[in-house]
Amino acid sequence: MEKNLKYIAKAVSGIFMPLMSGTYAVILAMLLSYLAYSPLKAKLVVMLVTFLGTCIVPVIAIFVLWKIGVVKEPALNSRRDRMIPYMVTIAGYLAVAVYTHVVNAPLWLTMTLVGAATALIVDTVINVWWKISGHMTGMGGLCAVIFFLMLSGLGFDTLDWEFLLAIGLAGVVGTSRLLLSRHSLWQVVAGFGIGFFMTLAFPWLFN
Repeated sequence: MEKNLKYIAKAVSGIFMPLMSGTYAVILAMLLSYLAYSPLKAKLVVMLVTFLGTCIVPVIAIFVLWKIGVVKEPALNSRRDRMIPYMVTIAGYLAVAVYTHVVNAPLWLTMTLVGAATALIVDTVINVWWKISGHMTGMGGLCAVIFFLMLSGLGFDTLDWEFLLAIGLAGVVGTSRLLLSRHSLWQVVAGFGIGFFMTLAFPWLFN
């Protein structure tokens, strides 16, 4: 039973890996707000750019760093391995934020990406002393996107059930990190808090 739970935990961790959080956030924004009425091509281009900048480029960077011996393993389980990959990912988020601004995307979407980048900056600083959960920072950010759309009135309907589902998924991801002994409970909670409040604060303040 325990072995099966760990397999499930690994699968959940893989599906909701931090490098996919930016793409998932943009997809949520496109599906749950008035942006759903935007031309399909425009939406797909923004999603693709986000995926390339916040996932593919960091993955390539991690792979190269692993091959040349700068990081011990691609999973970045050691906090000492995380500094450079995190900086590359932060740069990716900021680059995508600049892109969305240039193509006249709503300011709140651009600031959501800036908020996510800021959450990663905080994670990077804390990670020097303490191995905070990147998975939960990402999940906190996803919950923040839905919560912002709820509060701002930019989302379809009330989004109550969508928010509750996101919170539930965050709990599942957090549990998976604990089952795999990757983090302590407080590292999971802190990761979620940073992701949620940073990703919420920027679009809320600048909307």
